[in-house]
Amino acid sequence: MNYSYLLPNWFFGFSIGMELLFGIVTLLVAMFAFRIFSVTKERKTRLFGTSFLLIGLSYIIWAGINFWFSYIDPEGLREITIEGLALIGVTSLYAYMILFISGLVTLAYIACDVKKGKVYYMLMGLSLLVIAASFYKLISFRILSVFLIAVIAYHYLEEYLNNKNRKTFLVLLAFILLFLSSLVFAFSSAYYMAYVIGHILELAAYMLILINLIKSVKK
Repeated sequence: MNYSYLLPNWFFGFSIGMELLFGIVTLLVAMFAFRIFSVTKERKTRLFGTSFLLIGLSYIIWAGINFWFSYIDPEGLREITIEGLALIGVTSLYAYMILFISGLVTLAYIACDVKKGKVYYMLMGLSLLVIAASFYKLISFRILSVFLIAVIAYHYLEEYLNNKNRKTFLVLLAFILLFLSSLVFAFSSAYYMAYVIGHILELAAYMLILINLIKSVKK
């Protein structure tokens, strides 16, 4: 069966709760970023907030997908299936992938440190085209996510090496955790604990980013 990932039944409720929490935390990150932008008027801060707004919305949709389109197999595992999604429609799945990738592309665009809008639209168009043209869309989505997060993490690594700033280091650490999480999710179709580990790594990453922004607002 062409499924996207497995998760243990005991983790099912927790996973939906964590995905909703990811949505809330990333939306809070967006809110604090926009709050900083209202004071500094820095373009990068506005784009940072926009990226996390898109990612936050994607997690809320992901939680909905897991809640509505899963079933328990005889071994007590939840299996999220492409077939199950196709029976009702794949709109929500596409919305999740488009929003999440759009958020990552926006962050990668910040990392490129360019101000030309056509570069942003080119990155966005090519990224979405990769998914749209792929026969195995979820696999392409995961590979593209790993690539974009790697680009973003490398950008913050360069920034940290240049200025040795503690805040930059926390953001770098967060994206390293997200990178590891994306790699772990690649095994979630065959190994159910990968789904659990991936969620834990994501939670740690987003909490680091949120704490970092809260400290910036307080100052």
